[in-house]
Amino acid sequence: MSDSELTITDLDESAQETALMDFVKFYVQHYKQNNLEILSQYKVDYAMNDINQYLFENRYFAPEQLVEAVLKTKRELFLTILKNLKLPYNANGALKDNTWDGWYRQSFAKIQQGI
Repeated sequence: MSDSELTITDLDESAQETALMDFVKFYVQHYKQNNLEILSQYKVDYAMNDINQYLFENRYFAPEQLVEAVLKTKRELFLTILKNLKLPYNANGALKDNTWDGWYRQSFAKIQQGI
C-alpha cells in the first residue's frame, strides 16, 4: 500500500500514536480558542461532546498534562474523529502534504467560498 492510500487505521502502532498526538495537540489548542466549528461538520458530535466535557472538567491542568491525559482517557473517541475525517497520512503518522493548522485553514476557506 502506498503512502497516498494510508488512513489512520492503516498506520502501525507507533505512527498511529504520532498521528493521534499531533491531532490532540491541534484539538486542545482549538478547543481553548473555542474554535472547533470545522470539525462539527462531520458526524462526530457525540465524540466531541465527551472530549470537550473532559477538557472542561480538567481545564486547570498544564497544557502538556491536559494533552497527555485526554489522549490516554479519550483515545478511542479521537480515533473515531480521525476515521471520519478520512485524511491521508504518511507512514510516519504525519498528515500527508499538510499540517492540522493548514487543513483547518483550507477547510475554513472552502466554507467562506461556499464550497
